[in-house]
Amino acid sequence: WMTFYMRPEARMGELGAEPEVDEQTKEIRELRTELRRLRGPTEEEIAAAKAGASQAKAAAGEASKSSEESRFPRLESARAGKQLALFTRAEVAKHNGPAGAPAGSEPYMIIHNKVYDLTPLLGSHPGGDELLLTNAGKDATHEFEVFEHSEKARVRRDQDMLVGELMPSEQMDAAAEDAAGGGVAGVAQRASELEEYLQEKVTDVAILGALWYAYRSWKHRKPLSQLTYSRGLRHLHLIMAVGIFGTLGSAKAASHTEGLTKKRFLQVHKQTGLAMLGALILRMFFRATSGIPPRFPGLSLVQAVETKSLQAFYVLCAVLPLSGLANEYFLKYASGDDAANDRKAQQAITLHKRVGNAFQNVWLPFHLGYTTLYHYARGRGVVRKVSPFI
Repeated sequence: WMTFYMRPEARMGELGAEPEVDEQTKEIRELRTELRRLRGPTEEEIAAAKAGASQAKAAAGEASKSSEESRFPRLESARAGKQLALFTRAEVAKHNGPAGAPAGSEPYMIIHNKVYDLTPLLGSHPGGDELLLTNAGKDATHEFEVFEHSEKARVRRDQDMLVGELMPSEQMDAAAEDAAGGGVAGVAQRASELEEYLQEKVTDVAILGALWYAYRSWKHRKPLSQLTYSRGLRHLHLIMAVGIFGTLGSAKAASHTEGLTKKRFLQVHKQTGLAMLGALILRMFFRATSGIPPRFPGLSLVQAVETKSLQAFYVLCAVLPLSGLANEYFLKYASGDDAANDRKAQQAITLHKRVGNAFQNVWLPFHLGYTTLYHYARGRGVVRKVSPFI
């Protein structure tokens, strides 16, 4: 049979009856092939392949840099001197256990062909343990690149978590990562035509909204009475309101999404938070030159509670964006002890989340709910008191 099918090319024209193959032998051969496919390579075959890969790598010299290494030169020094074990993707897939899993199943992750042990990061990752454990045992290159980790974060990752790399035969080069959506180019090309269309429409709506706002502001440019809020202060109140509801809404949306969509909501969260902080700072100067309207009449207890509520409002509006900025600073830019910076970043994000929950679940329902409805129910122009368009 082998002689018939492997005859030289010069004899290909010689036709003859195909040799008989015993049906039982053929069935056994097919079953062996299927069994091998199902069970995968044996431990001996994996060990032999790893040994061959190590020899080939040593003979070839320094391997070419990945796309990540070319973009972040400090990674080379972070990986220098480390003896990296070789893994197959099937071996990494077995490391999908939860926190505290026994040896052999502790959570591993593949990023840019490198294998990382997630154990040191559990309990301190800004995105939470669930995000890490969901991707345990998998190639999470795309998910990692979506959030644009800084060089400092990548260096710390390689110093503390790097345990190995994929076998050369299973590695993906930069072009393959991009084609699979894991590289920089792949991440940038993930937006669909529908997303691009919606982005254009959102931009159009924002431009129309800005033009409408400018027109209304021009129509209502006459100075107001010295006994009420100035028009500039009223505009800042409106910007602060947009910042408040923008930050809370985008944070809530980000908590229910993943990947690129989550990243975009977090960008909106940061931008609206900065707008709120900027308006708050400017308000301090405009407040000093603006008239202050008399308070609505009411019970002294209600007035005292309103005063404390407003004081708490300005503290919360300042702490929220400042704690977010502190977290990003210590994660990406702070020099010195990395462990101390990580602790400060974790403290900042913890404070940010707690203050945000208090703002959303306590202050807003009370101040915009109870006190606003209290005055509105008594026929008082609550909106007119702060609106810039009067």
